[in-house]
Amino acid sequence: MQHKFEVSIFERIIAAGSYLTLGTIGFIWFLISILVIKKPMSRYLTCNLVQSFVLSILYAVISLAYGIFIGLLINIPFIGTLFLKFHIFLFETPIFNTMNFINYLLLLFLCYLSFIALFGKLPYVPYITDVAKKMF
Repeated sequence: MQHKFEVSIFERIIAAGSYLTLGTIGFIWFLISILVIKKPMSRYLTCNLVQSFVLSILYAVISLAYGIFIGLLINIPFIGTLFLKFHIFLFETPIFNTMNFINYLLLLFLCYLSFIALFGKLPYVPYITDVAKKMF
């Protein structure tokens, strides 16, 4: 379910850019908004920025946990070898150019979120969108 907001094209570009940069543009705009402009952001922009921040933190935590998990599993004789080959196939084998399969999936997901944000809608990501809407 997507919610439509009346927003300016500038806010749409900031929201879309925030998804594509995993929250970096959103964080910079948040600081500018608080420190320089001293004007609160719209609900649309706030929800999108919070959602992109949460997604980037979730991505970092999952990546760290996965790294620890693989580091522990490769020490198991037979299972470790299988997981290591699976890991190399998904995470370290480039497809087409220099990106691997998981990076392409992540890029497609972030492009989808950005595309929806450019239309002035709040992209729905289960649980994360619900939390972002409740916060503001």
